[in-house]
Amino acid sequence: MLIPSKMPQTKDQLISFLCHLSDQVVNGIAIIDQSDCHQTFLYCNESLSILTGYSRQELIGKNLKILSGTKTDSELEQEIEINIKTETPFELNLIHYHKDGSPFWNCINSFPIRDMSNKVQYTVLLFKNITDSSLDKMLSKLEREVYAELEQGADSENILQLITEKVEKYYIRNIYCAIRVLQPNQELKVVATGSLPLHTIEEINENLLDSSAGFNENTIYIDQYSSKRKNKSSSKQKDLIHSVTSSWSKPIVNQHKVILGSITIYLKNESSLKQTDIEFLNKLSPIISLSLKYAEQKKELKKLAFFDMNSGLPNPNYFYTNLSQWIQKDFSGVLLILQPVEYAGIVDLYGRKTGDELLKQIGHRIQTLCNDHDDMIYGRFSNSSIIKAIHIDKKDVESYVSNLRHLLTITPYDLTEREMFINFNIGIAYFSSEVAMDESIRQADIALTSSRRKYGTVVTFFDEETNKVMQKEMDTLNQLIYGLKNNEFTAFLQPKVNLNTGDIEGFEALARWNSPVLGFVSPASFIPIAESSGKIREIDNAILKQVLEWQQQRKIHGLKQVPVSVNISPVHFYHETFVDDFIQLVSQYDISPDLIQIEVTENFELVDFEKAKEILLKLKAFGYDSSIDDFGVGFSSLSYIQQLPFSEIKIDRSFISNMNNNEMYSVVQTIVQLASKLNMNAVAEGIETIEQYHFLKNIGCVIGQGYYFHKPMPIVEAEMLLNSNQ
Repeated sequence: MLIPSKMPQTKDQLISFLCHLSDQVVNGIAIIDQSDCHQTFLYCNESLSILTGYSRQELIGKNLKILSGTKTDSELEQEIEINIKTETPFELNLIHYHKDGSPFWNCINSFPIRDMSNKVQYTVLLFKNITDSSLDKMLSKLEREVYAELEQGADSENILQLITEKVEKYYIRNIYCAIRVLQPNQELKVVATGSLPLHTIEEINENLLDSSAGFNENTIYIDQYSSKRKNKSSSKQKDLIHSVTSSWSKPIVNQHKVILGSITIYLKNESSLKQTDIEFLNKLSPIISLSLKYAEQKKELKKLAFFDMNSGLPNPNYFYTNLSQWIQKDFSGVLLILQPVEYAGIVDLYGRKTGDELLKQIGHRIQTLCNDHDDMIYGRFSNSSIIKAIHIDKKDVESYVSNLRHLLTITPYDLTEREMFINFNIGIAYFSSEVAMDESIRQADIALTSSRRKYGTVVTFFDEETNKVMQKEMDTLNQLIYGLKNNEFTAFLQPKVNLNTGDIEGFEALARWNSPVLGFVSPASFIPIAESSGKIREIDNAILKQVLEWQQQRKIHGLKQVPVSVNISPVHFYHETFVDDFIQLVSQYDISPDLIQIEVTENFELVDFEKAKEILLKLKAFGYDSSIDDFGVGFSSLSYIQQLPFSEIKIDRSFISNMNNNEMYSVVQTIVQLASKLNMNAVAEGIETIEQYHFLKNIGCVIGQGYYFHKPMPIVEAEMLLNSNQ
């Protein structure tokens, strides 16, 4: 309502005018005589009576205190009183109460009204019920807080506790709040209680929702407690119990209408259920449902990210992540890679599950050697080995290794109802902040290789003096530099095939090197050397240029074009000019961004997650999609995947090759579903058999590549294949 701040009337004329005007306004209006020190209502309109439930006669002669209640902010009341007294206009929101005791959010606007001499004679108060919008704002804020906690890794019980505390604090009624969650035994267990103790809730003895019985997810279940009091409680407990008059319970269900739990509001004062309360509970229930679902998904993803599904041991991702943190803290110690000599024979005779069981028992033994488990990190390193880091002084290493060797070999292992003594190859290297983590692991791996050349249980420390492997790497590096100068690196393309239609959806560009001196050199050999030497950028760019030239020629000749993903090394990806260099190079060939895709291996984010996110978002802003390669082998934190703007997840070939294993089949299915939920494409790598093809097609994987369809091929062959596929 807009009221002039100055009117040319006497005081008597003003009140007559204001009363007449108030009766024509839809909002509640109360008029206060400025000379009244008690600030009582001189006049109220009918709208205020409707808003508050009081008659006009009941309101006139009273002040704002008539609307006060338990949760009315006394400081705001004092502020209103002072503002009226000092003739200060204001707008304030506070909780007031209807005549029936039900609360509402009241937005009060104050307008000092002056007479013709510019003296304030009256204050007009305008009232508006803003309960719905205030509760919506509360729920919106609560939802943001919940998801912020989930992103930071909070578990479901902490999240639900947060919800109950916030509801108790900010809801308009004087209440307690509790949340129950359905357990595997089909019981509804209280997992969050706000400020009401769990034992008090149990003493109240309210009727719980029966998860096995029929229920309506849209219904609010009301329970009265006036005749249900128990007397086997302490005096304080009885006071709490008797402070609760009734409760409102709302089922929490998922999208399939399956009950997940319930939320209960315990009222401290007798009050009827209003439409506002119903709408509030209806809006709160989905937040709890989504929180439970999201927390459970994060729990499962974390398990998938940090634990080996077959043995139950921590996986390399767990080991790498924790060792990185140690090195950042300037810890030092030894790395050990342990490989049971008989592992391959056991797997051949009894199967991979028995091999997994052997590694599991080894893991249990090495845990017992550390009194303080905070000084040890371990995890499955490969199919047949375990890697372990010990935070230990060098002077204690020899004694520790001796004890470990004894522990691992002195007693037999119980496998397939047989007792088997196992020998070990063990490679050891030192780690510290002065040596790159990958280098320390590489050194331990080289030491393990040396151990394999001898019989029995052999422990070998990394010895750089006799490292023949390093010499071979040096020879490879020399030829690699020569090969770059002479354009020896060529791009091979492997098709990505639509599993439903058989059409070629795109290609993956792979670097191949055929050296006149070394012959064909495997990417697994030259890429690590190129990365460590800083030459990987030149190789990546050489392959990218060949792909761009091919795409440009097809565009010029009006031929069919499909996207090509180009592998970018983590070393290259994190280079300070990578994005600018990439955009500049692609722009020279006038190729649409949707025809070039960036592909990175899944351990890239361990270097600098936030930087990776920044780079990927920048590429996306230019229109370039990105793909994560070799997904699932254990080096990626699945809790991070949802935060990175990938458009494609490539499932590692090791998973595909073992899909006849039920557990591995489930893992692949989970990754495909994960990709779908994150709006990403899942691409299966290494498809070699028709069985694998049908498995993947049946679980909803749309894109695949592998020898079952096509091997990586020179660009000329890819050209002919794509032409025939038009």
